[in-house]
Amino acid sequence: MPKSLAAVITPVFPPYRGGMGVLAELDARQLAAAGREVHVYAPSRPAGALGRAGVTAGAPFSVRPLTPLFRYGNAAVVPSLREIVRRYPLVVLHYPFYGGAEFAALAERPHGTKLLLAYHMDTVGRGLLGAVFRAHAATVMPSILRAADRILVTSRDYAASSALAGVAGFERYVRELAPAVDAVRFAPGPRPADLADRLGIGHGDKVALMVGGLDRAHYFKGVPLFLRALATRSLDGVKGIIVGNGDLRPSYEKSAADLGLADRVRFAGSVEPAELARYYRLADVFVFPSVDRSEAFGLAALEALASGVPAVASSLPGVRTIVRDGVTGRLAVPGSVSSLTARLSDMLADDAERRRMGERARVMVEREYAEPARLARWQELLAELGV
Repeated sequence: MPKSLAAVITPVFPPYRGGMGVLAELDARQLAAAGREVHVYAPSRPAGALGRAGVTAGAPFSVRPLTPLFRYGNAAVVPSLREIVRRYPLVVLHYPFYGGAEFAALAERPHGTKLLLAYHMDTVGRGLLGAVFRAHAATVMPSILRAADRILVTSRDYAASSALAGVAGFERYVRELAPAVDAVRFAPGPRPADLADRLGIGHGDKVALMVGGLDRAHYFKGVPLFLRALATRSLDGVKGIIVGNGDLRPSYEKSAADLGLADRVRFAGSVEPAELARYYRLADVFVFPSVDRSEAFGLAALEALASGVPAVASSLPGVRTIVRDGVTGRLAVPGSVSSLTARLSDMLADDAERRRMGERARVMVEREYAEPARLARWQELLAELGV
């Protein structure tokens, strides 16, 4: 078992668009840059092959699809992970991974194998699913946490108010490893005229952009709130762009039409990262109206801030570490259409202040959330663990 081997285990991975998969990919790249031979394990997706051009082809890591016995949404029962973790001196497990984390974390490991659990978020859910999440957190999750040598969190702000805070003694194992963004790809620039023309955005139009998954797993992103805010009189004339895809998209499109927004809101679908940078440059403001603590940080918000675009976001733990009220954006009451509308109206009415916030956002990203700083943090963690 060569010391340089490392496994990254995750329930989702690109081309599936979501924060957990993006962070798993970032971990794989940075561990490779730190001198590890990295193998990524993720359940194969029903839609087709795992991975995308530029990730599997020419990437500094390999992607090894898992075949689940059963799948429900992003949960997948994968008993084979019990044996897989035994092959690696370093395992990074992205959590929650229902049906996979139990086998990976609770497997008997060789002496010296280190398990890092990347804790993304508390799972909230609704109805019966919410009850299942709560039962799992009370009965199974503590054992998974105890199996970890370190618990990685995106921000201590989120960790302090998460389910982790209720488990005695775990604070000494918690380490902050904030996400990072490619500050070269996501950077300020002029509004792309060709893209604006394609989306029906005229010269002088104010544009509010939202980026996120439109599937049931991302119900918490707050798309209905954004649409209802755009339908208010104070935002009349503002153009809305929604980037993302998923099984809820048809219902969102119908809601937009029912609200009289068919001519002002464009659903752009899935967008590749290189093209996504151009979408951020279209925007005057980025909108991040998540409704509950299933949202723990906000990689899309970080990409927008790197692009010099201030954000209006829900005031949630973790999210407010980057969307700093009055500095890099404005914070709204989670779930409140009136609060979201007021913050957006204020932001779009003051061009000079919006420009200053965008400049401060870019400086914050360069100082605190660029990839080199995160790689240095990874190297500190590996030295601490002795792997």
